[in-house]
Amino acid sequence: FWMTTNNFSDVLPNDWYNTAVSTMVNMGIIQGYEDGTFRPNANITRAEFATIAARFLASGYEVEDDLFTDIANHWARESFNDAAMAGWINGYEDGTFRPDAAITRAEAVTMVNNVLQRKPDADHMLDSMIKWPDNPEGTWYYEAIQEATNSHDYDLFEDAEYETWTALQENRDWAVLEKDWANTHLAGGVA
Repeated sequence: FWMTTNNFSDVLPNDWYNTAVSTMVNMGIIQGYEDGTFRPNANITRAEFATIAARFLASGYEVEDDLFTDIANHWARESFNDAAMAGWINGYEDGTFRPDAAITRAEAVTMVNNVLQRKPDADHMLDSMIKWPDNPEGTWYYEAIQEATNSHDYDLFEDAEYETWTALQENRDWAVLEKDWANTHLAGGVA
């Protein structure tokens, strides 16, 4: 699905995010807006992010009653229900999803971890991991942020509720990896 071109008027070939956006368009995961823009510098809503996640599902779920109280007439209603049924999203304690609110970094990381079936548990992480001053232990998002920001090996035993970290890995430079991958594949004639 790797791609470096797209039809968005506001995603140019030299933009740092061009390959990621182009690839996701090629996969059918993102579509942009009706005016032909992607709006790369805009905040993303909970609805938009949940829809991106739901598009990774092989098929949807049959849901009779909405799983959140505030989505009945929303354009992404089906995506919310599908992502919730997959266990990828949760709403708020009052039963709402608040689809048009901007998603926080903690919410986005939690959703990505859920999609990737990552199962962090603070008691099974390594003391030598990178820790962040604005990610204090005990917050609802602590484990999700640690999971997403520390490359690590782990064991995940059958039917386990959590990962057991076994070793930290060096954090990768994704821009260099992408460039190396592109150079290798373009040299072989793949575009």
